[in-house]
Amino acid sequence: MTSELATIRIALRAPIHFDGQGGEPVHAPVVLATIGAIRTRLILDTGSDVHLLTTELADAAGLALAAIDAGTDHSGSSMDSWVVGDVPVTFAEASGEASFVLHDVVAIPAPAAFIRQGIGGILSPQRLHASAFAVIDQVGEELFLADGEALALRDWLLARRPTPDALVLPRDAGSDVPLVDAAIEPHPAVPALMNTGGRHTEFEPRTVPGLVAADAERIGTGVSGAAVMGARAGAQVLALAGHRIAMASLMLRDGMADPAAMIGQDVLRGTVVAVGPDPSTPVLWQVGTLDSGPDATAPPSSPGPLGGV
Repeated sequence: MTSELATIRIALRAPIHFDGQGGEPVHAPVVLATIGAIRTRLILDTGSDVHLLTTELADAAGLALAAIDAGTDHSGSSMDSWVVGDVPVTFAEASGEASFVLHDVVAIPAPAAFIRQGIGGILSPQRLHASAFAVIDQVGEELFLADGEALALRDWLLARRPTPDALVLPRDAGSDVPLVDAAIEPHPAVPALMNTGGRHTEFEPRTVPGLVAADAERIGTGVSGAAVMGARAGAQVLALAGHRIAMASLMLRDGMADPAAMIGQDVLRGTVVAVGPDPSTPVLWQVGTLDSGPDATAPPSSPGPLGGV
């Protein structure tokens, strides 16, 4: 399958959804897929540097588990994990190359929300293809794997949807997850994770000294089941790559270390994010900004009760 622009090849096109089993809303984008003979939902989480399957799905699909280890989730809590290795996956409702092999898969016990919502795991979108960008279109609700140069991909995005602009964000070349420099005005920029798996945009309080926040509250749940605590700091302006994004509410969360900030679905929902497997390539983000004109507005907040992952 070839795109409108000859310099971009579309390897996969598949719908994304924002609901779980039974129609319960999910804050993060999910795709329908089959592993073994098991049909499931998988979260598209740019904040994950590995593909994760639940041990329940792995057992049902007949996948072997080995080498128990300990990992750390979004809350900072440790949890057991197992090495699965390479796992074939077929994307439902897809066109193009619908079947892929997930490499270096890890298994974790299923969070309660995953079981309830029929979610079998988490995909690291930037690791789905050896060279293609994962384009997570949360406007048209589609996933593309688009192979080509970053600037050609930006042209392709703008040909599909001329407004708003597609920002080219330099990425930290030392990380397998997309880290970009971002700031809460008027504070200095810090590395921030572009996290389609996270519910909220969160900054460590030390990165925004003097910013007043409400009392801490539970803002999500890690995949270990541990509470994620944060404090609301109200409407703010997110600044990155010379552009300014209006935010409805910033969360401050103690204990964020590496990185000290993340941009979550409260801002990313309603936009298009493109992330490639090569950390030296930029992140592309098609989003309205305060610099785009008087009609620019903040992206809509993400619905759904699923805890942070």
